[in-house]
Amino acid sequence: MTTISSINRRTFVKGLGVGVAAVAAPLILPSRVWAAGAAAPSNQLNIALVGCGGRGHGILEEAMRLGVNVIALCDVEARRIKDVRKLMSEHLPESRTMMEQARAYEDYRELLAKEKSLDGVLIAIGPWWHAPMSSAFIRAGKHVYCEKPLTRLVSEARALGQLAQGSPVATQMGTQGVASETCRRAIEVVQAGLLGKIREVHAWNIVHARRPESRDRPPGEDPVPAGFNWDMWVGPSPERPYKRGVYGPGCMTSAMWFDFGAGLIGDFGTHTWQLPIRALKLGYPTQVEHNVPEPVKETYASNAKIRYEFPARGDLPAVTGWYYDTINRPPRDVMEPLEKSFGKFDGVGGLLVGENGLLHFGGWSSGAYLKLKGDEKFRGISDHPSAKEIAKTEPRAPQQKHMLEWIEAARTGTKPYQRFEVATHAMEITLTAIISLRMQRAIDWDGANMKVPGAPEADKFIQANHRAKWLI
Repeated sequence: MTTISSINRRTFVKGLGVGVAAVAAPLILPSRVWAAGAAAPSNQLNIALVGCGGRGHGILEEAMRLGVNVIALCDVEARRIKDVRKLMSEHLPESRTMMEQARAYEDYRELLAKEKSLDGVLIAIGPWWHAPMSSAFIRAGKHVYCEKPLTRLVSEARALGQLAQGSPVATQMGTQGVASETCRRAIEVVQAGLLGKIREVHAWNIVHARRPESRDRPPGEDPVPAGFNWDMWVGPSPERPYKRGVYGPGCMTSAMWFDFGAGLIGDFGTHTWQLPIRALKLGYPTQVEHNVPEPVKETYASNAKIRYEFPARGDLPAVTGWYYDTINRPPRDVMEPLEKSFGKFDGVGGLLVGENGLLHFGGWSSGAYLKLKGDEKFRGISDHPSAKEIAKTEPRAPQQKHMLEWIEAARTGTKPYQRFEVATHAMEITLTAIISLRMQRAIDWDGANMKVPGAPEADKFIQANHRAKWLI
């Protein structure tokens, strides 16, 4: 029986995608490239990595396989820089010389000041640093690839999108699934009207068990480990004492704290909502409701069920969008057609409900399947006979590689598909759920003005209040 392959971040790092028959193998470069170091050919990008943890390892290796020249590594923990040098030298032995020559920094500001030949940066640090750090590199004229969620606050998203729109540099958020053929084909199929009017969207992340209830920070403090600049790790967020195992390690720990991230909706919804937002040309929601399962304190709730109401857009009808995580599930009429076709209900994914049928997509906005009225089961978006004659109108990523799309844009002076101007709009939409959650009620939303009408108390959940100490 046919099943849907699960997609994860590692899959995209290796250049694979769901629903794609053949994907190019990783690019193997000659030894002269890796040995070039500071004397790299002029057509290579000189890049730095900021954030040398697990996600940093992945995107750095991907970029290195595509021929970039790594000149600097930056992290507030010296051991992580050492780890990434070792790991890259093991995975790509011919890169050993380049990795040895890459200069180490604790402070990104020093990196910017000293690395005059720097062309671009890969940012894989925590979400609370994404907007301030991306802004600094853009203002310095550097190309920026930043992992998701691109921001943790609506106001950060608005400011970063406006900054990127006025800059010639190539920017891109790390939502790898949008580079797949199936994602872009799904957008074309929806916009061609094959599904008819679409009034309902469901997106879910139910791979995680029920999480702890929302809580406040614990009292007291622990000794800061040697070689770890805790104050800079906290960076633009409110100051607090170090507590071992509370705010880290790992993004799934830190991102659950509102001062450091946007919970599961930021981590997974950021991926899943890319396709619906693009395909349906969604503007700002006018209403957002969170189920609020417990009193909301300093962390994400134990579970989420979120409803977005989007107004009509020209000839396109109003849309109700749902997001579910942990213990919550879409209605039975949503789950049943997927289970009948695939033998299971995937833990991360989404569904567009149209008057003429259904479009299912994977959790990273790739791997799309179509089921029109009269069809017994879902079929791949590229194989369905009713979709074959629909014109290709979306640009395609080279080799369906998200990182390569950014690199080529930086080299050619063009704008990537998932540029910040586009990505920040999606962030604004998804992050309204955090405002509803923190206010512990349904909200009306004035997207143009970034306001909850009649509720000035909401502003503290919308506007950034960065500590200036670590900013440029």
